This record gives sequence, structure tokens and C-alpha cells, in this order.
Amino acid sequence: MTLFDKTMDTVSKSLDLLLLRQSIISENIANAETPSFKAKKVEFECNLQKAVDAVETGAMGPTIRDVEATIVQDPQSEMGQDLNTVDMDREMAAMTKTDLKYSAG
Repeated sequence: MTLFDKTMDTVSKSLDLLLLRQSIISENIANAETPSFKAKKVEFECNLQKAVDAVETGAMGPTIRDVEATIVQDPQSEMGQDLNTVDMDREMAAMTKTDLKYSAG
């Protein structure tokens, strides 16, 4: 695998996973007033870094194309009176950050 291939695979996979993150953030925002809704977040950076490192060192490991995101309940969420855990300020900040990363890709 050439440096160009690795870079293109990494950028392509990153964009796919950032798009998934943006979708989950949008779902959180859409459910901000839904009683008992639990905010979610998308994690993938560690898995992607491990795959990139494996390619660089030639070690056995997941390929960049095989990296998957994990969708988990947001552990930083605080429950409101309606048992909803969406924090609109944090979601809007996450959306902006994700948008900037996606645009830079």
C-alpha cells in the first residue's frame, strides 16, 4: 500500500464516520424534547488510529477500510426532569466541530 493509498483510505473512512457522527448528533437534537431520550455519541478515532498505525508498521490489525464506529450513550449527559439527557449546547458544539472536521477532509 502506498502512502497515497493509505492517506486516501484514511480520509475516505474519516469522512464516512464523521457523517455518521453528524447523523447521531442530529438525532439527539431532534429528540431534545422527547421524554426519557438518551443522547448518544459516536466513537471511532482510537480504532482508526490503531488501523493507521498497523498499516504504517506492517503489523497485523484491522485495515483502515474495516474500521467501524461505536455508538454509545453519552456518558457526559446529565438527566433532566423529563429523564432526557440531550444537552443542546454540547450538541451544537459537537455539530460545529464535526462540520469543521468534515469540511477540512
